Amino acid sequence: MERAAFIRESIDFLQSYMMKSLQKHAEEQGVTIPQARVIGEVFAHQAISIKQLSQNLRMTQSTVSDIVERLTAKGLLVKAPNPGDKRSVAISLSAELAGDINENISEISTRSLAGIMNLLKQDEQEIVEKGMQLLVTAAKRKMEEEGMEFYEFFHVLYFQGDNKSEMKSSGEDTR
Repeated sequence: MERAAFIRESIDFLQSYMMKSLQKHAEEQGVTIPQARVIGEVFAHQAISIKQLSQNLRMTQSTVSDIVERLTAKGLLVKAPNPGDKRSVAISLSAELAGDINENISEISTRSLAGIMNLLKQDEQEIVEKGMQLLVTAAKRKMEEEGMEFYEFFHVLYFQGDNKSEMKSSGEDTR
């Protein structure tokens, strides 16, 4: 269990580093950290109410509403009537931002990880890569054992020992 705790903490640390890299990039683009958090939450849910945003982000509704107004004015978010609740609006990414965000997040994340990997010697980089392949392959086996057949949020391009070298990001089951 101690090993698993170390790995979980390591993954949490790397995820925190990645988020900080994304936040730094967002600030360089004129988006504040709270605004980046709102954009990230909208991105994760595709369409979400201000009430749900404020609950998920642990911010007041007035703060979230102000942030949404600023981002809407910048053309980054879109507000539309919520078909399920006439009293609220659904917040979503603008078409332009939605088209760019996946590519940008992936590119920024890859650059951040490359910067970390470049601090390691070549043989150390190979050890890290091999370890990640083993861990991801084991996670895939565990998912299959537990009947988790769809990989809609599991974007990994390579699974060791798998004939399918690419998982579809559309949520399509490739088995």
